[in-house]
Amino acid sequence: IMGQQPQPQPQQQPPGSAAAMAMQNAAALDNEQKAALIKSHVGDLLPGERIIMFVANLMHVSDSTGFSYTYAQQQPGSDSDAIWCCAMTYYRLILFGTGKFTPPPRPADWNPACWPSRPVHVLQMPLASMERVEKSVFSASLAAAPMGITTNTISTTSLMGLQIVGKDNGRSLRFTTPSYADTARAHEALQTYAFPGRRNLGYLFAFESKKDDVMKSIETDSAGNKRVTLEPSRKRFDPLVEFTRQFQKCTTGESQTCPWSIYQSINQSYQLCNSYPAILAGPASVEDTNPDGQRVLQQSASFRSEQRLPMLSFAAGNGGGSIWRCSQPKIGLQGNRNSADEWLLNQILEQAAKANAMNHHAQQVIPQQILMQLTGSPTLEHLQNNWLPQTASGTCELKILDLRPRSSAMANRTGGYGYENTSNYPGTTLQFCGIGNIHAVRDAYQKMSNVCTGVSTQDMQWTQLIEDSKWLSMTRLILSAAWETAYWVHAFHTPILLHCSHGWDRTSQVACVAQLLLDPYYRTMEGFACLVEKDFMAFGHPFHTRCAHGVGGSGNNGAGNNMSNANGDVDEGQISPIFMQFLDCVYQLIELYPEAFEINTRYLLDLSDHVYSCRFGNFLCDTERERETVAGIRQRTHSVWDFLEARHGGDTFKAQSVAKGGVLLMPLPTLMRNISLWTDRHAKHGPKPTQRWLPTLLPTVQIPPDVGRHDDDTPEFHRMPTLQESQTQILAPAASSIEPLSSEFSIGDGDDA
Repeated sequence: IMGQQPQPQPQQQPPGSAAAMAMQNAAALDNEQKAALIKSHVGDLLPGERIIMFVANLMHVSDSTGFSYTYAQQQPGSDSDAIWCCAMTYYRLILFGTGKFTPPPRPADWNPACWPSRPVHVLQMPLASMERVEKSVFSASLAAAPMGITTNTISTTSLMGLQIVGKDNGRSLRFTTPSYADTARAHEALQTYAFPGRRNLGYLFAFESKKDDVMKSIETDSAGNKRVTLEPSRKRFDPLVEFTRQFQKCTTGESQTCPWSIYQSINQSYQLCNSYPAILAGPASVEDTNPDGQRVLQQSASFRSEQRLPMLSFAAGNGGGSIWRCSQPKIGLQGNRNSADEWLLNQILEQAAKANAMNHHAQQVIPQQILMQLTGSPTLEHLQNNWLPQTASGTCELKILDLRPRSSAMANRTGGYGYENTSNYPGTTLQFCGIGNIHAVRDAYQKMSNVCTGVSTQDMQWTQLIEDSKWLSMTRLILSAAWETAYWVHAFHTPILLHCSHGWDRTSQVACVAQLLLDPYYRTMEGFACLVEKDFMAFGHPFHTRCAHGVGGSGNNGAGNNMSNANGDVDEGQISPIFMQFLDCVYQLIELYPEAFEINTRYLLDLSDHVYSCRFGNFLCDTERERETVAGIRQRTHSVWDFLEARHGGDTFKAQSVAKGGVLLMPLPTLMRNISLWTDRHAKHGPKPTQRWLPTLLPTVQIPPDVGRHDDDTPEFHRMPTLQESQTQILAPAASSIEPLSSEFSIGDGDDA
């Protein structure tokens, strides 16, 4: 359409009325008036959030929830003086309406809970959560008559607009501008700022929001080197503190020695494994400062995919019960062996056996009738064959849970990898858990999202359609594997080794959920943040790759959003909602046992909203090394944990109560039979109301929680500056004039494998 226009022309306007006068007035607004308009209808902007584009008099606005505004279809006498505007900041795209929006009157005999009570007047989407921006044509029916003359004659016109599709559950926004030039300008601005590419981290709002403070803190030493001196945000996972907390439980009672030890030197510069944390933990019989111990660890790492050797994630404190994690071994078709890897696993087994022998709690026996109820075993024989140790009485075994389907593990042998041969690892057993890979998760998420956002989804088949997506089935598999891990660790004090292929997706999910069941500390607000930082962030879940921060999806032709590895960006085949799936699993536990958690489902919903938003830096980069030594995330960005703690507040009494709650090992059938769709998350952008209107714990769907004002007494998120105070520039700069914050803000090539 634009190719047919020699000059940018305004799109066809409908005849005049009170709304037409409002459009003419909006077109004449100066910068201060536009700023006041945003403040009065949207609220204060966030620190560092500046307007870079503003378009008034939108002809059409709609979204995936079914909301639709068309200028020509306004009803006389009902919000007829309202106009819709588009504002784009470094953080988000905001579509907002002016005027007085009033809900339809409720009949007196209608229950208030079943009647919509708040009209839509703000739609928004963070730039980083956009998957693609597409030009589209919207057909509108306009009344054809001179201004001021009433007629029933209707004409149809095609208007150029934009459609924005989000990464979370396929939500979408659509709007049409008054002219082709405005549409082109909006499209260019969105392509530039929403998809800067992986190498341009400085464009993301997480850095922009703290840019001024960072720049003021830069100091130059005598050699001319510049460094940021700003105090970094607090780490929730401090390896020395957290592993010491775990090990203290190992030395209580009769046992005065801990079977595990903290390794502070072997990976201090990430030289052993660049996707592991700098400080690790392992069997006390292996010393990371001893040359022999170092050689064992290095050789074991060489036998594992991505150098991810077996390392401790959690010590239960009741004897040798513990959770270990690693990646798949390099077995190959030839059946390769590695003596160092075999010896390391044997040391884990021996140390656990010694701890069990010295701990009287580890010698307590749970009655088989209780175990049958916990596991759902129909017969005693089934219990003995599947849920009791297969080793001789008084001995310990190391149980390896390969989280993949058996077929996938066998197929990986053709690539030089595979799974452990238990004949070469005495005292071990191997079990496959059948959890699908990132591609299966992505496909299930898309199918489930299509059902939730589909206009033609049949309500009578809702439950079946959700089940057919396989999303709930995969959730059950993860929860089942995590429950089994917790069962063996707590009931039989067994060391469990978890791994999948690389050991950073399914392994992180199962390890985290199992620890939520085992340790009540992780069910507090502080402990949950520590758990996520430990098993997802520190142990190398590739957030940047899985979430595609700074790059768009297929079909998006914007500059800077090429997703090929050759250009240093994210491979589209590596995108998958792994962390969102983990939050879904946590949601299932909180729904079933809300009294056992300090956090609630609203906390999870807020956290899930910021997985893709890039408002905070926690979910940027792929490894601890990139965050700490390359990008300086804790210094240069705000923390999502600070935001959540300020927003939800810590309940000291409940935190203390939760911390004393003990192991949350419910019967497995109870857990499996109560898995349900997280409608607050997955269905909130759908066109049909799946959840109750105005739920007690949630705001309306159309106004996300970070719109509007924040409490002035919040230490980090103080009073938001007005646009006048920020001295913002309304017009968007050309793409070529955009400058990155600093070369220091760009990370180098990351490992996208």
